[in-house]
Amino acid sequence: MYYVIAVLAAIAALLLREVLGEAYRAHYPYHTVWLAVIFVAWYCGIGPSILAVAIDALGIWYWFLPPYHSFFGKNRVEWFGIVGFLLFSYVIIALGESNRRLFLKRTQAEEALQAANESLEARVRERTLELQQSNDSARRLSARILSLQDEERRHIARGLHDSLGQYLSALKLDLDTFTPADARQTKMIAECSDIVQQCLTETRTISHLLHPPLLDERGFSSATRLYVDGFSRRSGVSVKLDLPDSETRLPHNVEIALFRAVQEALTNIHRHSGASAVDIYLAVGAAETRLTIKDNGKGIAPEALRALQDGTTDGGVGIAGMRERLRDLCGLLEIQSNSSGTTIVIAVPTIEEKQPTVIVA
Repeated sequence: MYYVIAVLAAIAALLLREVLGEAYRAHYPYHTVWLAVIFVAWYCGIGPSILAVAIDALGIWYWFLPPYHSFFGKNRVEWFGIVGFLLFSYVIIALGESNRRLFLKRTQAEEALQAANESLEARVRERTLELQQSNDSARRLSARILSLQDEERRHIARGLHDSLGQYLSALKLDLDTFTPADARQTKMIAECSDIVQQCLTETRTISHLLHPPLLDERGFSSATRLYVDGFSRRSGVSVKLDLPDSETRLPHNVEIALFRAVQEALTNIHRHSGASAVDIYLAVGAAETRLTIKDNGKGIAPEALRALQDGTTDGGVGIAGMRERLRDLCGLLEIQSNSSGTTIVIAVPTIEEKQPTVIVA
């Protein structure tokens, strides 16, 4: 293909010289063929360039140098001219080949770079897909672990209430009906009865904290009111509740997530905020349920708040568990804080969705 182009370019240069013959006559016989030599040297390579130079040299020598239409009888000037043409053509071919090879190398390098980029992008897409699959698996596993944890808490709470609680109640009943022989035994039995009563109270409290029965029987509002009453008595923190009536039920996993969020928030408020009052508000809509917990404490330090908002710290097991539960429910967790207190806003779809997503702001 390149040889054909070279031959055609050489013949075209000779024909152009023939067309311009009347203007130039015997002067400047090589003007038109330089164009062909440069073009072929740049585009076609060494072999086609040599062929084109040979065709043009023979054509000029035969048709355009006196005596015309003859290869013989040329004078010294024509010989010097043809030798100069051949030498300059060699230089042009050498430069053209050098530039052509450099261009080809650059083109090959660009193609190799493009291929490498495409390969890298393909690997990145594969790794991204693998990472996404791993994250999805981790999220499903985390959700499964939390579900099993809640189930195990329910079993433990039921066991404490139904077995240990019943044994302690029976023991206290026996102690209360026991008739001692003297005053010393009466005092001892009274002390034992008080200890059993304390054990029974602690058992019921632990059972309730692990999993309040009302959460399954009556729902979030009833379980939260009972839990908040006990929290206020133990901590001295005033809690104001604005919750729907007990007849309003949410999906079971949503109620568990909201109740655990209230537990974790009140625990953190009691331990860290120094607050004296807390407001808890629940709004249930057709598409979204929003829980707001606001205290009047000292707030969260700016560095710690930024870390919580950016998700660069787990903020403890409770916050991490809250995030995982909300991620499984396609929920949103927002934490705002200043010197006037801290506000936690939790929003979850009222109807459970399948694809997990969590936004922490």
